[in-house]
Amino acid sequence: MAGAHAQRASGAPVRYARRVHPAPWSFSWEPLFLALSLAAGFAYAQVARRAHPSTPRALVFGLGLALVVAALCSPLETIARHYLLLFHLLGNVMIADWAPPLLILGLTPSMRAALARRGGRVLARVAWPWVSLPVWLAVWYLIHLPAFYDYALRHTWALNAEHALLIAAGLLFWWTVFGSVLSTPSALAYLGVAFVSSIFLGLAFIFSSTPFYDFYEHAPRLWGLSPAKDQNLGGILMNAEQTVVFLSALAYFLVRLLNEEELQHAAEARKAEAGR
Repeated sequence: MAGAHAQRASGAPVRYARRVHPAPWSFSWEPLFLALSLAAGFAYAQVARRAHPSTPRALVFGLGLALVVAALCSPLETIARHYLLLFHLLGNVMIADWAPPLLILGLTPSMRAALARRGGRVLARVAWPWVSLPVWLAVWYLIHLPAFYDYALRHTWALNAEHALLIAAGLLFWWTVFGSVLSTPSALAYLGVAFVSSIFLGLAFIFSSTPFYDFYEHAPRLWGLSPAKDQNLGGILMNAEQTVVFLSALAYFLVRLLNEEELQHAAEARKAEAGR
């Protein structure tokens, strides 16, 4: 700073040290999440010796872990941390919307029952929809506030906290859906409310012509994307993936509801026939 003051006094142009950015396609390693993913994979393999999950179910769990690693320990994270909001939002949806349901669906019913027993009353209370849905929405909206987002991009510990919050909130949200907490009609209502309540962030990104984040406004640009266009594309990506994820889940539970009604009608018909 003393050199800068001297340059101002002499009338010479001020030169500040430029931040060095890694090459866009260089790998970014997040030891914490890599270690947690490896630990989760090892624990799953140990439990699988007793629970005997099917090959597709084990592959689904592995895909969930792979998404976390791909989002946080690859060039995707390098571009997200240094260049484009679009890639940051892509990483967020990978760890918050894609990985958690796959991790839960990768568990056998006996595995989920064992987790529910270990979680006890605490898990039962936080997985109640009146808790899990507001928590998920609060995390989703609050971490994207400009003050926190800009701070996290400049401080590794805060960025790790952001990622941990997204993963934890996603696991809690989808545990409520797939952890036998809700009846089928309740799951449909829960997913519908979540879908409608979560789209406003993406819409704000899509329709705003002013960049929200100072960090990305001054970051090096890739592929000719301006900060505003980068933000608009991020919003489109966010809303498109949420539409696919939630409509897929809603379709699954709608089909299940129709099947349950058919089974109920068949059982009632058999009961009536037996009573004649």
